[in-house]
Formats: sequence, structure tokens, C-alpha cells
Amino acid sequence: MEMFSEVLGEKINIPDDPKRIVSLAPAITDTLYALGLEDRIVGVSVFCDKPEKAKLKPKVGSYFKVNYKLLEELKPDLVLVTTGAQRDRLFELREKGYTVIPVPLPVNLFDIISNTLLIGIVTNKHDDARLLAMKMLARIYDMAEENTIGSVYYEVDLGGPTSAGGITYIDHALRIIGLSNIFGHIRTTWIIDPDPSIILEQDPDYVIYEPKPYSRYSEDYIRKNLEKRGLSGLRALEKGNLIILEPNSLAHYGPSLLDTLEAIKYRIKST
Repeated sequence: MEMFSEVLGEKINIPDDPKRIVSLAPAITDTLYALGLEDRIVGVSVFCDKPEKAKLKPKVGSYFKVNYKLLEELKPDLVLVTTGAQRDRLFELREKGYTVIPVPLPVNLFDIISNTLLIGIVTNKHDDARLLAMKMLARIYDMAEENTIGSVYYEVDLGGPTSAGGITYIDHALRIIGLSNIFGHIRTTWIIDPDPSIILEQDPDYVIYEPKPYSRYSEDYIRKNLEKRGLSGLRALEKGNLIILEPNSLAHYGPSLLDTLEAIKYRIKST
């Protein structure tokens, strides 16, 4: 089939029914599995860990590097990448003759659903993608809160403390379940090394902490780390409202993000 890519600004010829698929992004891999394409996935990135069995697939590269020797051996007829950090890889792969589809970075939950439909189209699983999209929409509406139930400071370790601004899928996800992101008023994406004085001034009801990939930290370690940065006086920490996530959970924008959201909402409603 022939498809026009808004990212590339040109048409791409795609196999009618791709049989050998490589995914270089965790969210894409998660979506491929949700669409029942496990047997067609011949390679993934080193960060693809959802579902658990995705870890068993050959590791073709990361966000910034590709093992072209292995990629050549795998002979994919379709390679899926994200935009943003992988934009250079997109053009690099195209120059080497691979059929590459860029999947845009989402800025809200509905973009994640749109990406699910896009992946379904290019893999000839559009009917399954439509069904999955409907189920995702139903889950979003089921967990949606009309009113704000609390404020939250979200932090993820991306090589250093990082939070989410107002034009991110994370901000939208938190708002869906009734949480007001203290940096949601800032019209930006990621906030690197957020100012502790602003966090203290906002004094959120909850703190959500997400470790970097392949890391496991105890609550005591995380508390001490926050205290070293002058955040020991936060009301959320004093009341025990510190929510520690698994790595690659809320920062992950595949279908399983909804599992994380439901778990956070359940935790908050249980306190």
C-alpha cells in the first residue's frame, strides 16, 4: 500500500501485509503486542519491556543507535520508529533502504489512540486497532474525574530529575484521573531539574516518582534523595502520599499506560 506521511511530507510504499517487523520504541512494541503481532516482531529496542516477553526479542538498538549488522540479518520489511529523539534514526534508516514509518510523539491520551490506529493501518491490523482504540477510549472515560481531587508533583529520572509540563500526555493523563499537575500551567514539554522552591511553594497533595529504566529504588532512598534537594517539608511526604511507580510506566505512552493510570487512581482513592 502507499501512504502519505505527514512527518516526512511524502508518500511511503508499505508492504500490504508486513511479516517481519522491527520496533525501535517501547510504546510501539507495546501496541504491536496488543494488536496480536507478537509472531511478526523480529526485533525491538533495548528499552522495550512491555509486555514482559518483549524482552526476549533480539535487541536491534536504542533511541540513538541501531545495530545495522543485526538489522541486516533480520531482514525486516517494516521498521517503526518514533519522532523526536529518533528523528535522525528515521532518515538514517531510510537512506539505508529500509521501509520506515514514523509514529509521532503524543501530547495527549487521544494522540496515543491515534498512534494505535496508525500502527494498525501500516501492519494490516486496522480492524483490531479500531477495537483496541474503542476499548482504550472506554477505559479513559471510566476513570475520568470531572473535578480535581488533588494536586501532584510528578518526577521521572531521565538522567536527572525531570517533570512534565502542560503540553504532555502525562499532564493530560493526570488531569483525566483528577490530579492537577503543579507544572501543568507551563506551556512546555519536559521540565529539566525543576526548581525545588516552586515545588515547595505549590506544596502538592501527592508526589509521584518514576525511576529510570532498569532501576529499583526503595521508598527510603527516594525520600532521602528528595530531602537532599530541599523537599523534606512537602505535605505529601509528611502524609505518606508518595507514589512510587515501576520504571517506564507513566512515561510510557503505549496502551499499558492506562494500567498505570488505573493503579494510581486506585491508590489515591484508597488513601
